[in-house]
Amino acid sequence: MVTITQYRQICGEWNGDFAEFSWIVEHGDIAGVSQRAIADEFEFASSTVCRWAAGEALPHKRIQKLVVASLEKKARRLENAAANAVPLPRKTAGHEEPQGEPQPQS
Repeated sequence: MVTITQYRQICGEWNGDFAEFSWIVEHGDIAGVSQRAIADEFEFASSTVCRWAAGEALPHKRIQKLVVASLEKKARRLENAAANAVPLPRKTAGHEEPQGEPQPQS
């Protein structure tokens, strides 16, 4: 299994390899991006992006660079969000952390 950090690094180190481009597109969900979302962002048919992922077709090199850069950026954002996530309050024996607004006392 590839982590979000590893995925971001793969995107960042991408050197134009066609097979690697296909892999990056195929596994965009690691960065929270579906092939449909890639198609929508770059105004391609979903079927076209599916062919990119399968290695059956490739866009122009300039488009490949834009797609990989976008996926790397999204992966970096997800990675940063995970690193800065605030843990949920935990219950302790016989005591629960307060949640929400304090209730008025009567």
